[in-house]
Amino acid sequence: MNNNIYKCINLAIFIILSSIFYFFISCSPSKEYLIKQNKTAGIDRLHIRVLLKKESGRVLISSKTRMKISEVKSGKILYDGHGKDMYFQSDQVSRPILIESWGSPLNVDKERYRGMIEIHNVVGKLYIINVIRINEYLYGVVPCEIISSWDIESLKAQAVAARTYTYYHLINNKKTIYDLDCSNNFQVYKGFNAEKDATNTAVDETSGKIAIYSGKPILAFFHSTCGGKTMDNNHVWEGEKHDYLKSVSCKFCNDSPYYTWETNLSLYEIRESLSKKYRGVGKITGINFQWKDKRVISAVIRHSKNTIIKLSGNDLRMLFPEKKIKSMHFTAKKTKDGLILSGHGWGHGVGLCQWGAKGMAEKGANYKDILKYYYRGISIMDAGQNDYAGR
Repeated sequence: MNNNIYKCINLAIFIILSSIFYFFISCSPSKEYLIKQNKTAGIDRLHIRVLLKKESGRVLISSKTRMKISEVKSGKILYDGHGKDMYFQSDQVSRPILIESWGSPLNVDKERYRGMIEIHNVVGKLYIINVIRINEYLYGVVPCEIISSWDIESLKAQAVAARTYTYYHLINNKKTIYDLDCSNNFQVYKGFNAEKDATNTAVDETSGKIAIYSGKPILAFFHSTCGGKTMDNNHVWEGEKHDYLKSVSCKFCNDSPYYTWETNLSLYEIRESLSKKYRGVGKITGINFQWKDKRVISAVIRHSKNTIIKLSGNDLRMLFPEKKIKSMHFTAKKTKDGLILSGHGWGHGVGLCQWGAKGMAEKGANYKDILKYYYRGISIMDAGQNDYAGR
């Protein structure tokens, strides 16, 4: 009788524990979205591969401490000794090589980077790739994307957005040699020299935290200033509409120096900018804009060679020098020589408004409140076991 009771109790405990285990598993991102290729889900211990540059000439790699150079595939050690200046050029690198250092960052043409450096020869051009843990990568990203003197909660919001953006591309990109590059094609990354104590703290205090929608890391776009309202992503870029990137009103970015702006565009400037992408652009004879929620989503431009150029608003903005057209949230007034644009905000206007995050933080919002305001319907969760917070 007692044995039967014990069996019943043990069975009940097993069922309860199994239910609890299933609950936590079902609420966590699936392993499919946390592992790419042969990488393991070690959270911010996970290594990513960041393309630093493509170089036709020679590249200088150096270290102040011990340095080891080995072949990537075979593991054969080519050098292991005191750190020194090493020059590499394409005719010397026939196989991918890995460069490691101990106790100090590696210098790549005098810029310093944590982690390791891989060099690949791709059709005579050297691809210089920083292999680095996610937290350490974010140390060099966050201060390049937001002002490090801002309230810590806004810095944390940016850290989580940047980490989520990293995981999204780590999972979805099909690159075979690298996962992201260091430019604004993805996120600006400037390595060890860019790091700030405040942004490093924001990265550490949110280590492993990412924004999830339907069990997957979101495409966490961010921009400087929305100018009063963010934009649906599909009205800026072609492709899938993301429910978490819906337009929201923003009353928090009024202090941004880019909240309002004005610029003059001459017909000559318009023609020169279009000529960067389109051939044979003649004298500009007409411009028509299509607006959605006060933002230009497309433009039709006519010129003297009887050709019509159609392009998205954001593509038009990107043809001009940086900050010339700060956003597509503008009205246009025709002048004798061109246009006067009167606008609001800076950037594409999708996702996290950074000056809005600053304003919300100053009013007492924490980083989770901020992220959930700009990314609709998300959850903030651990990407997996968080076992790394060191530097």
